[in-house]
Amino acid sequence: MTKDEQLKNKELRKDRFQRKTKETDIELYLNIDGNGEYIIDTGIPFFNHMLEQLAKHSNFDVNLHAKGDTEIDLHHLIEDTGIVIGQALNKLAGEKKGIKRYGFASVPMDEALVQTTVDFSGRAYFIYHYYNNDNNKSACGNYNIKSKKAQLSIYNNNGFDDLSNGFNIFKRKSTERLIDKFINRQNMSDVNSKHSAQKTNSINNSVPMQSAKSINGSKKFKIGSFDLELVYNELVAEIFFYDYINIFFEALCKNALINLHINVMYGSNYHHITEAVFKSCAVSISDALSKTGRNNILSTKGII
Repeated sequence: MTKDEQLKNKELRKDRFQRKTKETDIELYLNIDGNGEYIIDTGIPFFNHMLEQLAKHSNFDVNLHAKGDTEIDLHHLIEDTGIVIGQALNKLAGEKKGIKRYGFASVPMDEALVQTTVDFSGRAYFIYHYYNNDNNKSACGNYNIKSKKAQLSIYNNNGFDDLSNGFNIFKRKSTERLIDKFINRQNMSDVNSKHSAQKTNSINNSVPMQSAKSINGSKKFKIGSFDLELVYNELVAEIFFYDYINIFFEALCKNALINLHINVMYGSNYHHITEAVFKSCAVSISDALSKTGRNNILSTKGII
């Protein structure tokens, strides 16, 4: 690539990125001056759906292909995806000359409202705060990556517990509730078709990595003829809300070197809340990276 091509590429703020470990293999093309077009395949349909929101509502062009050890847990793949996207944002922001630096978005989705504020400050600080109004009780999560200590309370029928106890109780009770729900259904084939994998649209002629194995193909848990994979699919939005939002955005925040504050104001549907989180983050990050038309760095230090 010639020097002129490198300068043009830098001005357009686009590049390719890769992270390959023994646990994950991730390839990313990101153009932050794009049109919101995307190809996304992580092997996790709900995660694909959330990343599609991130691409579309930021107007970033995203081509992301990721595979990893999802047969063990989703943690590695979701965290490493956050790392790669964060590193890409940090590199493409460059010296941060001429950008707004700060971004804010308040995004509703039906009954849910999420507000996100971001500062491309060159420092990592992450807050995720929410209220859970189940059974007229409340709980809040406050993740502070500067202290590297997460404090999270989750309400369940036994009261408030810490993350390790409360979340496990939450998952067990939710699983039991959904098992009862699904066992009472007459037609399991209808449920199977409801949870078919979503397809993504092609945005360019590049050859992607081999598609990652769907999580639905890696779990073979049954009680008699009852398929626990369907229970997992029903729970995934709740699990993302309580656990994976933290994992993904903490990794993104630390590697993008930004202040990121996510505040869930209210909501009752976990899918709606989680989607509003990704949409509000998309809008606020895009806002912060938008050009002001000036050629200055918005800092009294002269550097960010």
